[in-house]
Amino acid sequence: MRLFMPFVGSLIVVGAVVAPLAASAAASRSQVFVVGALHALHEREPDFSYEQLGRVIEAVKPDVLLLEVRPDELAEKKETQGRPEYPQVVWPLLAARDYQALPLEPGDPLFSEMVSQASGAAERFAKAKPDASARLDAYRKAQTAALLELWRSPADVHGELTANLTRAAQHVQHSLVGPEEEAVQTRWDGYMADRALEAVRANPGKRILVLGSYRNRAVFVERLREAGDADVVDMATWLRTNGFDGAPR
Repeated sequence: MRLFMPFVGSLIVVGAVVAPLAASAAASRSQVFVVGALHALHEREPDFSYEQLGRVIEAVKPDVLLLEVRPDELAEKKETQGRPEYPQVVWPLLAARDYQALPLEPGDPLFSEMVSQASGAAERFAKAKPDASARLDAYRKAQTAALLELWRSPADVHGELTANLTRAAQHVQHSLVGPEEEAVQTRWDGYMADRALEAVRANPGKRILVLGSYRNRAVFVERLREAGDADVVDMATWLRTNGFDGAPR
């Protein structure tokens, strides 16, 4: 007993030290919410409208917004070609709420360089294989139509079915257009994922919302989870839990 009692006392002391340290470590981890916008499809998808996108962002209550825009677009609140959710939703929210916002896309000259490479690969593919290019366009349109039928809520947009279908579309595109296009896309996604990781590491303990596209949100989720610097929220589950599950049509 004389030997045992000091050991018990040591355990109590260690527990008193370790428990606050564990709580402090947990508090210093950020929560990351990766949201996939539908771009112009918000206008065609009644179950995930621009208004609902805004409601999702506000419900997250983010401290930091990571946005799929160039630095100049964010600074000047420009029109964003192909991403109407910014003038429709995000710019008004930034004017009304105290969110810290950071860009994920590069500025020039890197932006123009990568756009030129991607468009050049697509143009060469269309010229060399017009029939295959037409079939790829038809495939994309058919997949979009299928997704619009399948989606019934913002939670559905963030589920595994959407992620799997968009991954499949990307694999088809890479296989048809070729390695140059795949390399540019990988470089582009990697650049943005790196910027997201930097922002997460620079903002410990914060609620961080990454606003990407429904087509590439899985890339952000995978990279952020692999890094292990933050708790990446399961958005489909979170949306259902917080009233964004929708109702059958």
